[in-house]
Amino acid sequence: MKIDIDPKKELFRWGPIDGKLIYPDFFNVAFTKFSKEFVSWPDVLWLMTEEKMTAITDNQALVDNGSKNFEQSVLNDKKFKTNYQRWQNILGNWLKYQKAISANRLKKLSNQELYSVFKKWSDGYLDFWTIGLLPEVANYGGEIILKDKLGKIVPSSDFIKVFERLSAPQRLSFYQKADLDLIRLKKLINNKKVFDQKINEYQKKYFWILNSYHHTQVLSVKYFEQELLKYNKNELRKKVNELEFHSVKVKQEKEALAKNYRLNNEILKIANRLAFCVWWQDLRKFYIFLANHYIDLFLTEFSRRYDIDFESLHYYNYFEILSLAEKNKKLTPAEIAKRRRYLIAHYSQEENKLQYISGALAKKIILEFTKIKINKSLKEFKGLVVSRGKTVLGRARILTSATDFSKMKKGEILVAPMTAPEFIIVIKKAIAIVTDEGGMTSHAAIVSRELGIPCIVGTKIATKVLKDGDLVQVDTIKGWVKKIK
Repeated sequence: MKIDIDPKKELFRWGPIDGKLIYPDFFNVAFTKFSKEFVSWPDVLWLMTEEKMTAITDNQALVDNGSKNFEQSVLNDKKFKTNYQRWQNILGNWLKYQKAISANRLKKLSNQELYSVFKKWSDGYLDFWTIGLLPEVANYGGEIILKDKLGKIVPSSDFIKVFERLSAPQRLSFYQKADLDLIRLKKLINNKKVFDQKINEYQKKYFWILNSYHHTQVLSVKYFEQELLKYNKNELRKKVNELEFHSVKVKQEKEALAKNYRLNNEILKIANRLAFCVWWQDLRKFYIFLANHYIDLFLTEFSRRYDIDFESLHYYNYFEILSLAEKNKKLTPAEIAKRRRYLIAHYSQEENKLQYISGALAKKIILEFTKIKINKSLKEFKGLVVSRGKTVLGRARILTSATDFSKMKKGEILVAPMTAPEFIIVIKKAIAIVTDEGGMTSHAAIVSRELGIPCIVGTKIATKVLKDGDLVQVDTIKGWVKKIK
C-alpha cells in the first residue's frame, strides 16, 4: 500500500475526537466521487483507535489542492452558483425521501426492500457529500489566498483583527439559529397550550443536535424546556438582540474595514466567498448529525434482523453495510475486535480509491503518524489567534473526549486537541479556548468568534504541555499561552 504522505513533513491534523467508522465513512467514499468533478483531495489517512479518530494529510498538498478548487469553483461566479444550487436540489430531494423513514417502517420491509431503501438513502447522502466537500477543501486554500492578499495591504499589527472579521460568516450558524428559535419560545411559556405545541415542534426539528461522529441520541422536550429555563429575563433580551442583529453587525464591520483599509473588489470578493464557504461548511453539520440519526435507525434494524451486535456494526464500512443488507455478509468477531483497537481508512489521490486496514499493520502506521516529541517543561508556547479579546487568566481544563464534559466548570479555560459541534456545551462555560489543531476557519475559530471568547488554535502541543488545574494566561494580542506559577 502506497501512502503519499510523509510523516516528517508538516501535516494537517483533524482530531483526535471521539468517533466510529461508519459515521464519517460516507465522507471517505465521497472523496472518490468528488475527484470526478473537482480538483481531488490529496491523500487522506483516517487513524482510528479505541473510539478516537484523527484525519491526517500533507498540509502543503491540502493548501495547493484547496487553492485550485477555490480559484476554479468558488471564485468563478457561474460555477459557484451552479454547484451551490445543485447541492440545494440534492439536499431537498434527499430530505424528502428521508422524511418517510422510521424505525417502524423499516421493521415492516422485506430484506430486499430494506436493502433498496438503504441504498437509495445512501446514494442521496453520498451526492450530498460529493458537492458538499467543496467548501471544506476550498477553505484551506481560500484562507491562504486571502492572507496573502491582505498581508500586502493591512499592517501586521491589525492583520488578525481584519482577517478575523472578513472571514466571519454574515449568516447565523445552525447552532445560533437553534438558540434563537429556542429562546423566542420563552415569551409563550405562560400560554401552556401554545407553548406545548411550539416546544414539541422545536424538539422534532432539533432532537439530534447533540449527535456526534461517536454516537447519537434523541433529546426530549423536557431537555429543551430545562435549557430554556437556564436563561433569565435580562440574558434572554441580550441574546435575542445579539442574534437578531448579528447579520447587520457583521456586514457593518466588514464595510468599515473595507473603507478604512481601502480594500479592493478582488479582496472583498475573496473574503465574501471564503466567509460563505465557512457558513456552508457549518450548515452541512446540521444535516450530517441528522443523517447519523438515520444511520443508527438502519443499524438498529440490521442488528435485529441479522443478529449482530449494534455497536459492532459501527465498525463496518459503507460497502460492508451494503453487502450485509444485500447478501447477509458479516464480518467476523475477530475482525471487529481488531478494528476497535486499530483501524485505518486511506484515500489515495493517485488511484482515487479507498483502502481499509486493521490489526498490526494499522497499529504500525498509526504510531508512525502520531508520535510527537514534546518538551513538557515548556512554560509558554504560541498559536494562531482566531478570536481576540482581553488577556485571560484561569485554570486549564483538558478535554479530549465528550465523556469528560462533566468535569468542565464555568470560568475555566478549555484546552482540547480540537473542538467539534458536540463541544458547544463546554465552550459556553469557557473564558478562553486553546487547541492543538485548527485554523481561521476551524470549528473553534467560528464558535469562539460567535460567542466573543478569546481563542488560540494550532498550538500543536497545548494538551501535552498543560495539565488540569494549571493556572494559565491566554494572550490573544500576542498569541501566547503561558503557565503561571
